[in-house]
Amino acid sequence: MRTTIAIACLIASAPAFAQEIPGIDLSQPPPPQREQPPAEKQPSDEGELPPVDLSKPQGEPKPPPAPSAAKEEEKKGGAPFSEKDVALGDKVKAVQRKGFLKRGRFELTPTFAATVNDAFYEKFGGGLRFAYSLQDSFALALRGNWFTPYRTDNVRVGKLAMQSQLLSSQLTGQVMLDGVWSPIYGKAAFLGKNIVHFDLYLAAGFGAVWSATSFAPRNEGPHFATDLGGGVRFYPKEWFAFDLGLMATLYPDQPVESVPGTVQKVFVANVGISFFFPTTFEYYYP
Repeated sequence: MRTTIAIACLIASAPAFAQEIPGIDLSQPPPPQREQPPAEKQPSDEGELPPVDLSKPQGEPKPPPAPSAAKEEEKKGGAPFSEKDVALGDKVKAVQRKGFLKRGRFELTPTFAATVNDAFYEKFGGGLRFAYSLQDSFALALRGNWFTPYRTDNVRVGKLAMQSQLLSSQLTGQVMLDGVWSPIYGKAAFLGKNIVHFDLYLAAGFGAVWSATSFAPRNEGPHFATDLGGGVRFYPKEWFAFDLGLMATLYPDQPVESVPGTVQKVFVANVGISFFFPTTFEYYYP
């Protein structure tokens, strides 16, 4: 009975629901809806940027900012050095290559020679030196000198006034084979204008000398000798040089037969002009 009454109530209330809820008319299209532009999002305090609207055409890109005047001058090469560059320039020094090379070249040097340590018999003469440079700083040299002795007034004073016996050896000539080492090279300004290249050298070797006892009446022949010295050379041209040197020659001799022989020491100053062959040179890179 109760079920029958519930079904009857539902059937009676159905027209009321049909009037309250209108039906959907599918015969007509729905009216168009207007699009509302999205609200722009305000940037937050954290620095966020608003979103980019990709539906709108973008404008032309802005040109990059023009470089500053300092950068333009730097590109053109006219900008001055900065403090960093100046400091680096002070630390890095440019070293020029040598202006004169001797390796593989021959040297011919006529010289004028004079003794400087004999107070009784001064000796003046000339000589010739022939050298070949194995390296730019080392050469082998064959040199010869011939001297003419001159008696000074000290000889007369020593023999007559003091009645002394002179034991000085009278050197007349020498032939020596030397090794020449040039460890120092440099350049100097002449009269504040021209730059002249130079080097300092050391020389040592052995050979033979002739003195007054080498000839008649004693005829002892040449004496074995060694020498040691040094000097400086200036190079105004590629094939030309000035040479200033001082050599010490040591050799045994017995000037007076009644007195034992001693080692004679003769210091000779040399002034020469050197000519180099070939007259030009080329730089080499090891």
